[in-house]
Amino acid sequence: MSDEPRRFDPAGLGELPVELALGQLPAGKHGLPRSFVVRNQRLRLIAALLRVLPRHGYPETTIGHITQEAGMSRAAFYALFSSKESCFLETYDVASRWLCNGVEDAVAGERWPQCVRVGVGEGLRLLAANPPLAHLIAIEPARASPAARQRQQENLARLAEILRAGRSNRPELPAELEEFLLGGALSVVASRIESDRTEQLPEIEAALVECLLIPYLGRAKSRKIVA
Repeated sequence: MSDEPRRFDPAGLGELPVELALGQLPAGKHGLPRSFVVRNQRLRLIAALLRVLPRHGYPETTIGHITQEAGMSRAAFYALFSSKESCFLETYDVASRWLCNGVEDAVAGERWPQCVRVGVGEGLRLLAANPPLAHLIAIEPARASPAARQRQQENLARLAEILRAGRSNRPELPAELEEFLLGGALSVVASRIESDRTEQLPEIEAALVECLLIPYLGRAKSRKIVA
């Protein structure tokens, strides 16, 4: 694992060089394929929404805020997204997929319960290094829509699989324990982000890992994992 956490850059999600992927398209006839133009515009709007959400919050963010930030027209926005919500959902999907992939890549090959410590640590590092993404992931779904909250629950369920591997010898544990544990962890993370302490998230790694492991291992063994 690199000491330097990765940065979330929508430009890097395209198949074209970064200098083109989010660049301002030249005016007039430029000979670029339609697929590239559409990809460019979608990524610019995603990046713009990511930047404006921490300033305004989802309820107060307008399509005008997004298009002004992206340097695009409202007509261009509506050619790609049917509403502010649809733009938000795609932005959330792109960002949460990047985060979950990063955590899963970090824990690959790690045995349980060490994978829990590694996964929590990597998740906190990625959020701390990408404050707009952290705000999007942890804060805005609750303010957005039922569909956004459902997306958030689906991502918690995805990451819950890392925890669930620890219940092999604990059949008595509640079926949805992992989702409850990660929901509580997300609330702690959200409170840090809302109080402008996003960059300090790695400081809570040990406490968070211990709380997640206690139902499986008990307090004494959980403390040894984070010691």
